[in-house]
Amino acid sequence: SRVIRIGTRKSQLARIQTDSVAAKLKELYPDVHLEIVGMSTTGDKILDTALSKIGEKSLFTKELENALERNEVDLVVHSLKDLPTTLPPGFTIGAVLKRESPHDAVVLHPKHAGKSLATLPESSVIGTSSLRRAAQLKKRFPHLEFRDIVSFHGCAPSTRTSWRWFRSSMTPTRCCAALLREPS
Repeated sequence: SRVIRIGTRKSQLARIQTDSVAAKLKELYPDVHLEIVGMSTTGDKILDTALSKIGEKSLFTKELENALERNEVDLVVHSLKDLPTTLPPGFTIGAVLKRESPHDAVVLHPKHAGKSLATLPESSVIGTSSLRRAAQLKKRFPHLEFRDIVSFHGCAPSTRTSWRWFRSSMTPTRCCAALLREPS
């Protein structure tokens, strides 16, 4: 039977997405053997700098695309949010699977229990590491202030090691202090 090599990042989330793609392919083409090839990308290695400050495009895709160009893999699986707005010449998006829940989580300090972003006090500070998310939220909640949180890139646990680090270093107080501060 034919072997199809699927390139993916090594993170747990990327593997879950890739396993979903592989399951769908196996369902459609039961005789095909699938081999998953995990890789580390530049974005996986830079954990102490906000991705928006690096200035590099394709932080989570370049190594996978290079492997595709060198015929080391037959296809790659990416999160759409990681793709550059313009794909390299000769590349195309071959498929998009049905999306799981697109909802983000908001963690508020316990003194704000029962509140939502809409009901937080004027000038409350919301931390996020996503420029896209900050832009969307600024438009919807202009009374809030948004600040970049560098440590959240790589802090969103994606491996057993980072889960252990996250649990040992992010106490509820530190997490809440990072996510929401009262205006000064």
